[in-house]
Amino acid sequence: MTDTGADPDRGQEHIEVLRETVDRNRDRDWADYRERFSFTVVDDGTVLLSPADETDTTESVVEQEVTHTVIVNGGTAVDCNCHVAQRPFDPQSCRHMRAVEAHPRL
Repeated sequence: MTDTGADPDRGQEHIEVLRETVDRNRDRDWADYRERFSFTVVDDGTVLLSPADETDTTESVVEQEVTHTVIVNGGTAVDCNCHVAQRPFDPQSCRHMRAVEAHPRL
């Protein structure tokens, strides 16, 4: 999977909802997110979350990740470009925002 910029989940929205459901039903902490994501600070208030190991093809399609952009304001994740965070009828935090929140230095 590749990042398509502003809409990285295009065509995979149903899978993104499944990924989010799985993540919400697990009690994840910083160690779990650290294993799954690579964190890159782009500038003040913008963090990229990429798959930690893009060469692992053994993961199911539900567990495969693409790069997402999380916006941080005042030390809190406030927005993400993933499908779950962008739904106008049900705006809520996503696993990418929770991962940034769990990071001990972000």
